[in-house]
Amino acid sequence: MATNKAGSPTYSYTVAPHLVAEFDVPIADFAAAHRQYNYFIVGGFVFTNRKQKQHPPASASSVAKKQPQQPLMLIMQRSLSDSFGGYWDFPGGSLEPTDQTILDGVAREVFEETGFHVSKIRDLVRLDHWVMESKSRGIMSNAKYTFLIDVHEAADTEDWEEKVRLDPAEHMKWAWVTREEIEESAKMRRERRSEDVPYLFVGVQGDTTAEAWKIYSKVIKGSETTI
Repeated sequence: MATNKAGSPTYSYTVAPHLVAEFDVPIADFAAAHRQYNYFIVGGFVFTNRKQKQHPPASASSVAKKQPQQPLMLIMQRSLSDSFGGYWDFPGGSLEPTDQTILDGVAREVFEETGFHVSKIRDLVRLDHWVMESKSRGIMSNAKYTFLIDVHEAADTEDWEEKVRLDPAEHMKWAWVTREEIEESAKMRRERRSEDVPYLFVGVQGDTTAEAWKIYSKVIKGSETTI
């Protein structure tokens, strides 16, 4: 892992070497290299993998509590007063003018929505792209880059999973959930069984969340191999 070079000193995170050339660059350079998009959105997936003999976090789902000692993913439920109220998502949002790099945008959004500080950008999970029309901005070609991340709190804060700090204007609940729950939710959404979906995500974001589990499993397996 290399310390981020183009990002703001406000953040303290490292970047996987294979991501540096494309993502650890000034945002103007990134935008110039991706001219097919005119609006950028970012997201970050946070996981916990408690050691054996530890109980699951108190905010783990009921399914997770029945299957201890397995990795869990953080998801959050959108506030009813916000757009897509009641749906579930993961930390993320639009890039802002103050973001020096797209990775700084990830670190900022994760902090704003969870209170956690990004320590590592491990891998790109997926790029989602869609086109929409806005009354104020016209035709918008949106690109959402989501990444697998680590947070400092996981290494230095006891029971850090219970210290999520939500912005009530955006989210009303969080949960640590299993791969099984996410994959089942994505499958049921594709089959248009939304009324029975355990965790209902907006659009393709359920599929993106399922993809994050695949990336996480590969990264963790690779880490164990090199130990």
